[in-house]
Amino acid sequence: MSMPANSVRRHLLRRFVVLAFGFWSGPSRKTAWLLSLGFLTCLIASMLVAVGFNQWNKYFFDALQIGDRAALRMSVVFILALAVTATAISTAGIQTRMRLQLRWRKWLTETLIVRWIHSRRVEQIEMIRAIDNPEARIADDGRISVELFVDLAGGIINTFLLSTSLVLVLWYVGGGIALGGVTIPGYFVIAVFVYSAGTSLAMYRLGWPLVRRVEEKAAGEGDFRYALMRTRERTEANAFGVTESDERSALERSFSALAGRWVEMIGRQTRMMLLTSSNNLLSPTIPLFLGAPKYLSGDMTLGDLMQVTAAFMQVHAALNWLADNALSLANWSASARRVAALDIAYQDLEDAPQAATGKPP
Repeated sequence: MSMPANSVRRHLLRRFVVLAFGFWSGPSRKTAWLLSLGFLTCLIASMLVAVGFNQWNKYFFDALQIGDRAALRMSVVFILALAVTATAISTAGIQTRMRLQLRWRKWLTETLIVRWIHSRRVEQIEMIRAIDNPEARIADDGRISVELFVDLAGGIINTFLLSTSLVLVLWYVGGGIALGGVTIPGYFVIAVFVYSAGTSLAMYRLGWPLVRRVEEKAAGEGDFRYALMRTRERTEANAFGVTESDERSALERSFSALAGRWVEMIGRQTRMMLLTSSNNLLSPTIPLFLGAPKYLSGDMTLGDLMQVTAAFMQVHAALNWLADNALSLANWSASARRVAALDIAYQDLEDAPQAATGKPP
């Protein structure tokens, strides 16, 4: 009995994790952990800069409100110092992130190539697991699965750090508001979570079908590359019985199937873009409207209002990060599962002699 599709996906993703995370446990573990900790340090430093910029908003707009020229001059020095610091941290972050991606991809590629070359019956892979185009899986899917994993992991960590630190700003600076004789504490925090939950749910409803479309498109790309490779092999071998018309028709059918999957993905992505555009226009106005009554009553300075507005937007962006990156998550999932399927095929080839003889080959 075959496994359900969702179970197969989870099994393949677990297989990829077991395979790829050998980078942190084998001979390469020293380099892997050093680059990983460097990348994490840059993410933490970037969060501190974001908090510093949030504090600058209060300092600058309060000085602007009261016309404090000395404070305005100091705010220029402060923002320049933040800009220099942010540039240095961004440079270090790019270096550690890309070097981590490169070294991890190098390790994964070498691991797959060694198993590919040492397999004496590579041609049987297609027969055992119907694995198309193993070369593209090693080169393209291996690259995508590693690069996107690092990007996505960095995004998740950054989301946690930013949302945790700036929620405190919303709670303490935004304070509470009295409605009908009842004081609601931390109403900015409640508002950002409610609004972010609504937009994330809407994005999820639109994005979940897109994940399947992206995976189908990625499989279609692999099928088309494989069809091109097979056509080239038959042409170079001067195969008899296969006409130019037959080859062209086969390639046209393969590309037509791929194009159909592209069209389905474009439709889903367009709907998500409509929601994203509306959200980008609306989200900056919500904290301004929420803070306007307290500002007009004198309970909140201009600096406080701009500080909570900036914090609201950053927390909202952080909480919506996963929904906004549904497409990248789908691309990573598709590539990771294709690499895992190739690894399973190699394992089957290695186990075949032992199964046939009852002893190790």
